[in-house]
Amino acid sequence: MQTILIIALSLHVLAAVFWAGGTFVLARLGGIGGPRLRAPMLGAAIVTILTGGYLWRAVHGEAFGRPEKVLAIGIACALLAFIVQVGAGAGTRWQLARGTLPEAAAQTRMALVARLAAGLLAITVICMAAARYA
Repeated sequence: MQTILIIALSLHVLAAVFWAGGTFVLARLGGIGGPRLRAPMLGAAIVTILTGGYLWRAVHGEAFGRPEKVLAIGIACALLAFIVQVGAGAGTRWQLARGTLPEAAAQTRMALVARLAAGLLAITVICMAAARYA
């Protein structure tokens, strides 16, 4: 059991670092490079969410004290960041493909999405770090 927990935690941290780090870079670059990072970041986000769910169940179980409340805020922010990134990204790509959205407007929208998601993921990281001491 301990080995599985260590593997899950390692996968969770590595995937989360890539997802959040990539989002921070995209936010700083105004969304430039987003199409090339879309699939790897989606994969990292999914791995982060799935391993986080496993870790919640394995480590926290039925408990819902102060640490779990802090983690729940972080989880909500991460899920919201995921929804924003996937939803806005899909909508923007769909509008670009139909020709109803100019390229410049799409770039501006994706920069805004990256900045919003970066802020949400920053809150998530802070909650994960602070939960132990709550």
